[in-house]
Amino acid sequence: MIIWKGLGILNIVIPGVLFFIVNGLVSLLGLDIIDARLPLAFVFIVSGVIIWYIGKALNADAGKVLVDMETGQRYQMGFRHSLFFIPMHYWGPIGLVIGFILIVATIFT
Repeated sequence: MIIWKGLGILNIVIPGVLFFIVNGLVSLLGLDIIDARLPLAFVFIVSGVIIWYIGKALNADAGKVLVDMETGQRYQMGFRHSLFFIPMHYWGPIGLVIGFILIVATIFT
């Protein structure tokens, strides 16, 4: 079961869409002879960067508290966008690490 809050599902959608685009381009350009891990590494690295910036932008105002000076009423701005209880922008570096691990695995095998 996938657990997300807000737009945290984009952590799955962005790499998924990018995966289909990259695989289509690899097939279209006739680059099927390269190791399958390299396009997958590219997908993880690029989607990691995209997710980092989108996550930072979406979670920028999350948790800020505004106070109405007249009534003293407190209002909390927005909420954190997350996937599996991890804020969205933290998935960006995770994608980068997975991408670089795939590159290293390709080199040493």
